[in-house]
Amino acid sequence: MIKYKVFVIEDNRTEGMLLLLALSEIPNLEIKTYSNASSMLNDIAALPTIAIIDLNLPDMSGLELIRQIKESSPTTRMVVVSAQRDIEVLAQVQAEGVYNYLVKSEACLTYLSTVIEDLLIVIEHKALGKK
Repeated sequence: MIKYKVFVIEDNRTEGMLLLLALSEIPNLEIKTYSNASSMLNDIAALPTIAIIDLNLPDMSGLELIRQIKESSPTTRMVVVSAQRDIEVLAQVQAEGVYNYLVKSEACLTYLSTVIEDLLIVIEHKALGKK
């Protein structure tokens, strides 16, 4: 069975653990967590299948990180999980082609699992179409 690499970039340790918990029930994920953008970008050559990104990071804006991931790993699908609710920021993020944007809340953890499971179905379907 295929293992999908998922990079989680979240600077808040508690929120990072909650994201990991939400993803832990999904089979075939190889999850790696990062507390800042720089350490994640150091590993970008591993070509993650999915990157889950917080917008408010200590060393770089999440928007800039999204752009760098697109440039370095164009096949990586991105999901943003952030407390940011500003409509202009959301529009900028969507314009960069992220798969989904979730506003941090208790409900977002359950929804994140569904979003990732649905995204894996899309990825698998596209992979089957290429064969």
